[in-house]
Amino acid sequence: MKAFFIVLIFFTVTFANYEIINKKNIFTVKIENENFDTLLVNLSDEIIHAGYIIVHKLNLAKSTALVAKALKEEPILKKGVNLLICRSSFTLQMHQENIHNITYCPLNISVYEHQNIKYISYKKYKSFKKENKIAEQINKELKSLILKSLD
Repeated sequence: MKAFFIVLIFFTVTFANYEIINKKNIFTVKIENENFDTLLVNLSDEIIHAGYIIVHKLNLAKSTALVAKALKEEPILKKGVNLLICRSSFTLQMHQENIHNITYCPLNISVYEHQNIKYISYKKYKSFKKENKIAEQINKELKSLILKSLD
């Protein structure tokens, strides 16, 4: 029985259709063989399920393509959306820790496609003061939302 579970876990990890790229300032998941719109819907659903609201969907691919066209250049992104999200109770915690944390809200997760590869990422938040811990919590929350949307 143990051998079965070890083989199952090995194949699940080995054939996962995404790769986590965790750098100092950015957390990115690279996803292959998935539909962009499905990824966006699944992430949006997970965000709502976790009690956040989507404040705004900013279609960066469309807006930057218009600028590229005006400048007679090629657009970079095929598809790209920034989701601006907020949860009032979480925002209150941010403000209780440090009033200057107001600049964190709304939080931002990006979903984009480049050269037929999809990505979901967020810029890692940093604390304003060493004793502030909310930035760590924000990063954990955003990472969790992304990974749960891929399950």
